[in-house]
Amino acid sequence: MTEPRYFSLGQLAGGEMGVLHTLPGQDILIQDGEVARRLAALLDPEATAMIQRGRTRFLRVPHNRDVDVLLVELIDLFISIRYAHSSLVQLELTLPTLGEAQAVDGAAMLLEPTEP
Repeated sequence: MTEPRYFSLGQLAGGEMGVLHTLPGQDILIQDGEVARRLAALLDPEATAMIQRGRTRFLRVPHNRDVDVLLVELIDLFISIRYAHSSLVQLELTLPTLGEAQAVDGAAMLLEPTEP
C-alpha cells in the first residue's frame, strides 16, 4: 500500500488547509484552530478526527458524498451572498500602467506609448 499523499490548497483564517489522498478516497485536512473546528463541525461533526502531521495538528474530515453535497450547497450560497451585497465591488478590473511588463504568448512585452 502506498503512503497517503497530502496537497496543501491554501489558508483559512491563518491556518493551512489541504487534502489527503487515501486508498478509499480523500480527507479534508484543516489546521486546528477556532475557525477550523467550526468548519469541521459544520461539514461532519461525527466523523471529524484530530491528527498530527509533523508538529501541526489538523482536523481530518472524510470527504464523502454527504460532505461533497454540503460543500456544493455552501459554495453556491456563499457566492450568492457575496453578489447580493450592495456596496462591495464584485469584479475589479485594472489596466496596466505605461511601461509595465505584460506577458504575451509566454514572452514579456514592454508597453510603450504609441505615436498618434
